[in-house]
Amino acid sequence: MRLRSSLVFACVLALAAKDARAAQYEVFIDVQTEEDLYELLITGQISKSSFEALLLLYQTRVDLNRAGRPQLYLLPNLDYDQVDRILAYRNEAGSIRQLEDLVESGTLEPELVLPLRSFVIVRPADAPRSRVDGVLRIQALWSGRNDRLPPAMAVQARIEAARNLDVGMAATLTRNRLGRVRWDRVREALSAQAERVRLVAPKLYVAWADRRWEVIAGTYRVGFGQRLTFDVTDQITPNGFFGDYELQRSTELELRCKRSAGELYESPCSSERVKRVTPDFDWVNRLTGIALGLKAQPMGQGWLQAYAWGSYQVHRVPQIELVDRIRCDDPTRDEDPECRAPAVYVRGADPTAPSSTATFASLPATYAEGLAGVNLAYFWSARAQLGLTGYGSVPRWLIDGAKLGFQEFSRKPFVGAFGAIGINAAFGFRSQDLFVEVARSFDALPGGGGFGAIVRSVSSLPGAEIEVSARYYEPSFANPYARPISAPDELEGLRARDEAGLRIRVTAFQGRRFALRTAADAWRRLSSGAFGSALFARSDLHFGKAWMLALWAEHRNTVAQRLLLAARLAFTPTHRVSVSAQLEHAWHEIRVAAGGAQQDIAAVLSITAQPHDLLRLRVRLRYHFEDIWNNHRLPQTVWGYLDAALTLRERDLLRIRYDLRVFLDERDSTFARAPNPEHWIRLEYTFRY
Repeated sequence: MRLRSSLVFACVLALAAKDARAAQYEVFIDVQTEEDLYELLITGQISKSSFEALLLLYQTRVDLNRAGRPQLYLLPNLDYDQVDRILAYRNEAGSIRQLEDLVESGTLEPELVLPLRSFVIVRPADAPRSRVDGVLRIQALWSGRNDRLPPAMAVQARIEAARNLDVGMAATLTRNRLGRVRWDRVREALSAQAERVRLVAPKLYVAWADRRWEVIAGTYRVGFGQRLTFDVTDQITPNGFFGDYELQRSTELELRCKRSAGELYESPCSSERVKRVTPDFDWVNRLTGIALGLKAQPMGQGWLQAYAWGSYQVHRVPQIELVDRIRCDDPTRDEDPECRAPAVYVRGADPTAPSSTATFASLPATYAEGLAGVNLAYFWSARAQLGLTGYGSVPRWLIDGAKLGFQEFSRKPFVGAFGAIGINAAFGFRSQDLFVEVARSFDALPGGGGFGAIVRSVSSLPGAEIEVSARYYEPSFANPYARPISAPDELEGLRARDEAGLRIRVTAFQGRRFALRTAADAWRRLSSGAFGSALFARSDLHFGKAWMLALWAEHRNTVAQRLLLAARLAFTPTHRVSVSAQLEHAWHEIRVAAGGAQQDIAAVLSITAQPHDLLRLRVRLRYHFEDIWNNHRLPQTVWGYLDAALTLRERDLLRIRYDLRVFLDERDSTFARAPNPEHWIRLEYTFRY
């Protein structure tokens, strides 16, 4: 009854509003740097999935003169009505020469255009072939005398030339990762080289695209439809492929020594001081190979779209996800010691000497996957299409002598080939867009494979954008490349599985002073009959010329209930100064001291100043106390930083950031922690040309 009332309340509020924006993200997105995105994530204003989608957009950008309707809808703060206006203006004018054209033509309001600068590329169609655009980004992280040398470093580069050529790459120094893994026939176990400094280039691609054809070789992402059959893009509405040169960084130090005793008398890790070091820059393996796309072949009253892609990707696998299939033929037997993750011995200079075993390890070049897929679609218009997508994948273990498999909680089916085939359709008229996709998965397990289906409706009303989606995923629908709308819980490592659900999301503005974003999700586990729900609401009120108040609440009822209440007050007296304060209070169903629920509190103070056009300063202080009734159970931290960004030329940026984090709780692990306090130094230089 409570859930039904919440859904009705959200719809009523949406219908009463007077201006609308897109509902993909939890807040109005207005960022200038990647650091601003991390700030939104750390302060809890956007979810992890929203952060990953926005980070991808920031690093890859959307070409305003080539992007279609699905790609433009990815941009923050835009709804389908505004996207259609951009397309109409582009068709009438021939091309968009600069973002200001959208304001001068009345296509978009200024407050919507300015935030787009961080996510778009404006390259006129008649730009000379000699024009070259590029970006080079260098980053380094260091956390003091306990850290390894050289510091964590990464380089990203991208060049766009000759109108149609796009080249990107990412390279990094890894210092905390194990080396080559092999099967030790003497120990009848896995062994790996110890950690050392290595230079790796996990991302590299070359792409060529014109208005009709596109081809890419190297690392790339691809996805289609409602992400039910195949998607590795992290986008909300994917349609096609693009180059991948993304890197991410962690905000937590990691253990310097990750060893168990193994064959030694005791672990080589100190039991007195647990030292931590700066984490390496990280990446997610997507696809590596070749993809070809026919974007638009005129046919009848519309056009045909055809894509084909192939990939051979070598993956690193967390040790905990492995099982030795010689000792354990069924990894679901959790009580069987033989079905635990196999030990990994760390090789020294003398491979016959007694050695320790790795813990919390990720094993490189353990598993390879050969994959091929196709997509065919016919478009009657930009809003009406019918498509077919299918793929197949054949896994291969790369460690000779070992017979490995996946644990049941891994995303990949733990034996044999797998794949999926699906049909998707879209139809739009006036203010209504309807999307449907049905897929069937296949795998090598007995009776493996099942059906999944999703229906999504988006209404761009004069007062709101309302999204309603219904989904159904059978318990046997095991598709690791499915990333559709789904509940946060998992079955054997997969979210889009074993559930039937309904979700409603609404974004509405009443004038330009008040914004409301709401979401309600309810689902049922098909195998157990258990119900779950999630509710979210956020309001942003601008009053006066300089003040903004945001209030939001979130409630989740899954395995354990969680309630979050938060408020944020911002003051911007001039465009050069901004001050904000944020408070959060969370309740968890976990029972702790005196029979009460776990309660967490957090407070954030941020100050941003631009004393000169070339210099931007930011100071942030965050206090977070998890489980306020028990200081011996979870972290209590104070985290502050000072960030200075200096524009050296018109397009170059030098950033220096210093972080100080102190752990105040009384856990044994905190007393043994080194360093405490933590001192981080981050350097970044971005060169654009």
